[in-house]
Amino acid sequence: MAWIRPPMEIGGDVACALPGEEAPLISRLSETTLTDQHLVDDELNLSRAALVKQEAWWLLTSSVPLVLTYLCQNSFNFVSMLSVGRLGVNELAAASLAVMIVNCVVLMPSVGLANALETFCCAAFTASPDKTRVGFHMQRGLVAVTLQLVPGVLLFAHIDPLLELLGQTDEVSALCGRFLRIWLLGSWPQLAFECLKRFTQAQGIMQASTRVMAVVMPIHVAGCYLLVWSPTFGLGFAGAPLATVISNWLLLLGMVLCIALGPARAAWGGWTWECLHGIWEFYRMAIPSAAMLACSWAAFEMSTFGASIFGPVSMAAQACIFTAMAMTFQTPNAVGSAAATRIGNSLGMGKQRRARYAAYTAIGAGYIIGIVSSLLLFWYRRGWGYIFTDDRQVAELCAHLMPYFAAVQTYDGMNGVTGGIMRALGKQGLGAMLAFPAFWLLGIPLGFYLAIGPPRLEVVGLWLGLAAAVIAFSLPQQWYILFRVDWRHEVKVCLARLDRSSRPKYLAQSPEPQQACAAADSYGAIV
Repeated sequence: MAWIRPPMEIGGDVACALPGEEAPLISRLSETTLTDQHLVDDELNLSRAALVKQEAWWLLTSSVPLVLTYLCQNSFNFVSMLSVGRLGVNELAAASLAVMIVNCVVLMPSVGLANALETFCCAAFTASPDKTRVGFHMQRGLVAVTLQLVPGVLLFAHIDPLLELLGQTDEVSALCGRFLRIWLLGSWPQLAFECLKRFTQAQGIMQASTRVMAVVMPIHVAGCYLLVWSPTFGLGFAGAPLATVISNWLLLLGMVLCIALGPARAAWGGWTWECLHGIWEFYRMAIPSAAMLACSWAAFEMSTFGASIFGPVSMAAQACIFTAMAMTFQTPNAVGSAAATRIGNSLGMGKQRRARYAAYTAIGAGYIIGIVSSLLLFWYRRGWGYIFTDDRQVAELCAHLMPYFAAVQTYDGMNGVTGGIMRALGKQGLGAMLAFPAFWLLGIPLGFYLAIGPPRLEVVGLWLGLAAAVIAFSLPQQWYILFRVDWRHEVKVCLARLDRSSRPKYLAQSPEPQQACAAADSYGAIV
C-alpha cells in the first residue's frame, strides 16, 4: 500500500515508532504493508498479558502530561471563581451563570467540533506518508471552530435583557453580561488552542501543551489577583474575565511557538485553501461529535440553570459542586484523549489487536480513577464549599449535595474514557444517539420532576436525575466497545475514511479505497 506511512531507518533496522513511544506499533519490517508476514508474526508473538502491560505503560506515561494540561486549563475557571467568590454571593452566581452560558453557546459545540480531529489526525499520522496531512485536517478544525464562534458574539452583545426575561435579578444579569462581553476578547485563541493541542497529541507529542500550561498557569493566578483584588490594578468583578482573556492569548502564542520550534512543525505544511475542499467529510464526524458532547454537557448546565430557580445560595452551591466535577473529570478525560491517540494511531497502521487492548486497558483505568475520585470527594465534602466562600449556607448545601455527585462520579469519568474511544473509532454518531435519550428523555425530565414536582427535592432532585442519565449513557457505550466492535473491520473503515477526505492533489497518488480495505482485511484475525 503506497499510502501507509513508510518506516524510519534507525541504526540499520527498520522501525515505525511514534514519538516517545515505548512499545512501537511496527518494528523491524522490510516493507510497509498490512499483509507483510513479519507484521503479522510481530503481533502473534505478543500475548494478551504483554499487550495489556505495554498499553497500560503507554497510557500511564502519555496520560500524565495530558492530565496536568487538562487540570491546569480547567483551573482557569477554578481560579476565576475563587477570585470573585469572596466579592459576594451575587458575583459568584453571576460568574457561575456566565461560565455556564459560555460552555453551552461556545465551548460545548466548538470543543465537540475540535474533538473530531482525534478521528482524522491520529490515524492520518500513521497511515499517510505525508505528515502534513495532520496539519491539513487541523486546518479544517480551525475553520469549523471559527465559524461556530459567530453566534456567540451576536448573542453576548445583547444578553442582559434576555437573562432578565429568564428570571435573573437585574444585578446578576448585568454582571453576567459584563463578564461575557469581556470574555469574548479571548474566545478565539482558546478555541484555536484546542485545535493545536489535538494537532500535537495526534503525533504523540503529549508534553507540548503541558509545558505551555506550566508557564501560563502562574501568570493566570497572578493576573486574577492583580486585576480583581490589587489596590493599584484591581478592577473588581471585571478583572476575572480579563485575566482569562490574557491567559488565553498567552496559551495560543505558547502553543504556536512550541509547534514552530519543535518536531510538530513537520506536520504543518502551511495554510492551504484546499482544506475547504471536502470539508463536509470532516463535518460528518464533527457534527455528531459536537452533538454527543452537547447532549451530556448541556444537561449538566441545564441543572445549573435549574438550581438558580431556588435562589443565589443554591446557585452558588451548585457552582462549587460543578467546579469539583470539572476538576475530577479531567483525569479520565485525559485518559480518553490519550486512548483516542493510541487507538487512532494503531488503526492507521492496521494494528487492530493493539487498538483493541488499548481500549480495554483505558476502560479499566477509567474505573480505577473514578472510584478513587468518588471516595476523595465524599471524604472532603464538608470543607469543599469553604474553599470558595465564607457563606455558611452555601458551604452546608455544598456538603449536602456532594455525596450525590460522588456517587455518580465514577460513571461520569467513564464517559470521558469511552468518549475518546468512540472518537477514535469514528462512532460519534452512535454516541450522540445514546446520549440524547439518556440525558434529555430520562435525566433532565426526571431531575426537574423530582426538583419542582410533588417530591420537592429541589437541587437534590436535579442530581438524582443526572445520576440516572450518566449511568444510562455510560453502560451502553462500554458494552458496545467491549462486545460489539469488530476491530478488523474498523481498520478498513479508518483507511477508507482517510481516503475519502484526501485533498485533490493527494487523491491522484492514493490507491483505490478497495485496495486499502482488502489489505486491512487480510491483517491478522488473532484476538
